[in-house]
Amino acid sequence: MKKILVFLPNWIGDSLMATPFLRSLKENNPHCWVGILIHRRVEEIFISSPFVDEIITFSSHRDLLSNLRITRKISGEEFDTAFLLKPSLTKSLMCKLARIKDIYGYESKKFTFINRKIPLPSQSTHKMDYYLNLIESIGLKVSKKEPDFFLLPQEVERVDSILPSSILNSKLKVILHPKANWTLKMWPKEYFAQLGDKLIEELGASVIITGAKEDLGLALQIEKLMKNKPYLLAGKTNLRELGAVLKRVDLFISADTGIMHLAASVNTPLIAMFGPTHPSITGPRGKGLIRIIYKNKECEVPCLRLSCRNNICMKSISPEEVFREAREILQCLKG
Repeated sequence: MKKILVFLPNWIGDSLMATPFLRSLKENNPHCWVGILIHRRVEEIFISSPFVDEIITFSSHRDLLSNLRITRKISGEEFDTAFLLKPSLTKSLMCKLARIKDIYGYESKKFTFINRKIPLPSQSTHKMDYYLNLIESIGLKVSKKEPDFFLLPQEVERVDSILPSSILNSKLKVILHPKANWTLKMWPKEYFAQLGDKLIEELGASVIITGAKEDLGLALQIEKLMKNKPYLLAGKTNLRELGAVLKRVDLFISADTGIMHLAASVNTPLIAMFGPTHPSITGPRGKGLIRIIYKNKECEVPCLRLSCRNNICMKSISPEEVFREAREILQCLKG
């Protein structure tokens, strides 16, 4: 393998869980060229990665003209090996048309042009291990099972201009990230408000609410429900800036989200709340303190019943329980 193209997942959390795959690939083949094909929404994850030599982006896998353009590009670059972390007819066809000799990927009931097929691991396999199994199945070694996110020094220093001095000088800084990519995974906004007030009133913490621009409305609703004023950072940072902010706070609290994996990747202590998904499959991994709260004992997981009006799996996690975990973590950090 001299020139390798890796087709990565399209979502933030999945892409972060795929970073150990890239590390292992490069460590086993230090002189190889590694290109990645990714959705534009996750490009910021890989900008300064030492394990990536080239980034090729797309905006939609359903865009025929875009697929043809990318196929021409990778054909001209003469990649000899490709890895598809998820089976895909479209992406494997792109590899075939680009005359890539060895196309590695998992066996699938659907037709693909993958010619180096790897048996599927168990459905209960953690997603990070699912990706790494492709490496191990061809005899390569895996050195790390934790996500990577590489920030430049100037990006970390920029936090001084992102957060106000009142927050930066606070003894305890806690991020609440209320949004998840499907409603079923979200913890009630009323619970976030109650937790935020307890953190401020009982621990003297500065509470920061994060999210994308489209999450600002939710952040404002939580602020309105709170007795004390949090600092709203939603919509004010890009992914890399948020990663730098995460490095400067004491605790991160969210449901199962991509940003949860970002917090884990920069070793921020975190509390993750799970309901319709299982932490054994998509749970965070990292060197920082990690606490997981999971109470779903009634429904099949993953639960994809988007019509569910009860959402008892998330509602059964109380603000008091999360607060107790937060207080314990913060006490551990104090020594």
